[in-house]
Amino acid sequence: MGKYKNKERATRDEGQGLNLRHQKTLLWFVASLLMLSSGSFLAALHYPGGYDWIYTVASALASQKHNPTGSFWFASALVLAMVLLWPYVSAFKPARHPAFPATEKFAIAALRTGLICGALLGLERLLIHNLSDWVYKAHELLGLLTFFGLYFGILILLVLAMHRQRIYAFPVLMIASPLLAIGITQLWLYIDQRDLGWVDTSWREMGIPFWLSLAFWQWLAIGFLWLGLGLLWFTQRNQDDRPAA
Repeated sequence: MGKYKNKERATRDEGQGLNLRHQKTLLWFVASLLMLSSGSFLAALHYPGGYDWIYTVASALASQKHNPTGSFWFASALVLAMVLLWPYVSAFKPARHPAFPATEKFAIAALRTGLICGALLGLERLLIHNLSDWVYKAHELLGLLTFFGLYFGILILLVLAMHRQRIYAFPVLMIASPLLAIGITQLWLYIDQRDLGWVDTSWREMGIPFWLSLAFWQWLAIGFLWLGLGLLWFTQRNQDDRPAA
């Protein structure tokens, strides 16, 4: 009887410890989300002429050239958000019996690469007017590594979670949809409307539909990226709640 009570107490204490760990992990995510949201809002408030969320790409908020008084807010928020996400991502544990262990490790590595490059991207915008003037396409490379590192890391982990629980199938499709939309619209513009040039507010004046704007899909992708990061918390919690085989 005593052994049974001790085992029951140990199980209860373990469950309480897991709940506390999950709550602390979630706080890192919430803090990073609030940080980036606040920085984006403040940077947009300082954007010359007002920021157009549909026809202006996200990187313009952090550009010293395009947003001289507001770039500090977005760039510094990006750095801090990436730093806050590091313990959040580091708290992810592999599945007890992973079907694809190498894939899971690759996804975590991709997430960490995205966080490091995102922090460097913010620092670059804070300290250097234009890194690409020094190193060819360096800014664009950092941006791509940040975006695709985070995005593909999230998608891979969610697909693995979907392999265990089909409930994650719809979120995977939803989060992947902006990438598909970007690919289709930009290919169509390249083939049929190559003379339009880079997306900016002049597209609104010309009556170009919002669904052709890279900026629109980019912001939607950023929103879904953070949604995916939040969903990863649920996959981890559900995984820990499942009994060991």
